[in-house]
Amino acid sequence: MRKIKLMSDSSSSSAIRAEIHPLAGRPLPASSSDFLFIDAVSPAQMGRELVEDAAKKDKVPSLPLLTRGFLCTPFLAYATALCALLVTQGWTTAAAGLIFPVGYIMLATLGLEMATGSFCVMTIGMYAGRVKPWRVARNWGWTLLGNLAGGLFFAWLLWFSLTKGGASPPSGVLTTLAHLAEKKVSYGQYGYLGWCAAVGMGVLCNWLVSLAPIMAKASRSVPGKVMLMWLPLSTFFALGFEHTVVNMFVFPVAILSGANVSLYDWWIWNQIPVTIGNILGGMVFNATLWYFTQRAGKPEMENVVASR
Repeated sequence: MRKIKLMSDSSSSSAIRAEIHPLAGRPLPASSSDFLFIDAVSPAQMGRELVEDAAKKDKVPSLPLLTRGFLCTPFLAYATALCALLVTQGWTTAAAGLIFPVGYIMLATLGLEMATGSFCVMTIGMYAGRVKPWRVARNWGWTLLGNLAGGLFFAWLLWFSLTKGGASPPSGVLTTLAHLAEKKVSYGQYGYLGWCAAVGMGVLCNWLVSLAPIMAKASRSVPGKVMLMWLPLSTFFALGFEHTVVNMFVFPVAILSGANVSLYDWWIWNQIPVTIGNILGGMVFNATLWYFTQRAGKPEMENVVASR
């Protein structure tokens, strides 16, 4: 029996061996041991792919960008409401936080736009010279506006549906979200230090959350991407850090549900400082420090071809 090895080209990450039947001249089915699929991607290659993602985001027109931002926040809101339901039913906040990534997985799969991810990805594109600074600001502006509009709409829709148009008092999930919003503006009790603490909570949040689009690049398979994105997202939510897009839903629905929170409290003691912190967390630790450690290194061998 003749054996012929079919080697993949440099762009492939698998090696295949086919056996030819001596009489029929037809290839026999390869056994499972004849296939080696390499799912891992090196950090250097991840950085290059993120640059390409930034370039693609930069080409999205304003209206589609705004719409993608609008559609994004409801999926985060679904996940937040689910976590609130679990807390209402007796789960600890940390345990409920492990479920939160379901919202991000859905919006990422659909190609929607979340500002906190763009704080990192678009900055990487700018550092690589593929996106101009004013185009980064444009992307952030339209995405944040879309995220806010989506949060306001979904907050009203959820409140309207659960209270029968306001005919019944808020309870359950809505009450839990109202208490959460009241806790989120408690920074105001500490004055300037509290405001700075809100910035810090935003930094801690997006250092993790903006890792999701980065770590998704470390795998080629959908299960691998889901698992890798789950790690930083569940950690951030379980620890109670502050995410500006999630808060665009939490505060409106809490105010509608009777929370002791004013618009001033929302924006001055949470939304503004948290947004600043989210920008710093994504830009400084991931887009700047992580990206430059990979960009400064020598090109690595990305594709490995294995043979028996």
